[in-house]
Amino acid sequence: MSEGVYGEQATGRVTHGLLRLSTAMRSQAWEWAEGAGLTPTQGEILVLLMQRKGPMRLGEIARETALTAATTSDAVSTLEGKGLVEKRRAIDDGRALAVRLTARGRTAAKKALQWPDFLSKAVGTLREDEQAAFYRSLLKTIRQLEAAQQIPAHRMCLSCSHFEVSKNPKKVPHHCALLQIDMADTDLRLDCSVYEEGDLGQQKKVWKVFAQIA
Repeated sequence: MSEGVYGEQATGRVTHGLLRLSTAMRSQAWEWAEGAGLTPTQGEILVLLMQRKGPMRLGEIARETALTAATTSDAVSTLEGKGLVEKRRAIDDGRALAVRLTARGRTAAKKALQWPDFLSKAVGTLREDEQAAFYRSLLKTIRQLEAAQQIPAHRMCLSCSHFEVSKNPKKVPHHCALLQIDMADTDLRLDCSVYEEGDLGQQKKVWKVFAQIA
């Protein structure tokens, strides 16, 4: 893309940079997927099921991956045909189907986790303070996209009822009241298995503090 298409201001240049990263990620995802005999969407679903550590309904998978119900159903049916997932009646509702990984599916999901390694290596070349600032910026950007309902909500620390934010995490760390652990900015989780959504008032207070961290 030619210079200036997204504007000469910082917002345009950042947007342009992120789009270039997305191009690299899409290319690498397809390269991995072709070698694994899957599509990037199928790989994403496998990883999601592994992260959740339990069965998920089709509607939940569609919501978490921002896919249509039809695309989700097709992808899951293909994975089922490959023996990577299986459908069972949901425990809490016998009328609904839940999807879970098979043993082969768990192996495939672990392999799917490896395709972003190229990006991890690039980020790893940044200094620790640069990585922390980058992650804070990403979290704030994700929050804005969530608020605009342009991406699914994440089970992140910053909207969790157990999270205690620090105004100066370099001196006094953030804290998780449930796990009883102190956390630096880079320790904040984007998807936590013990997440419990905080009320809107608490979330607003946490984000107001976090937004001011330099």
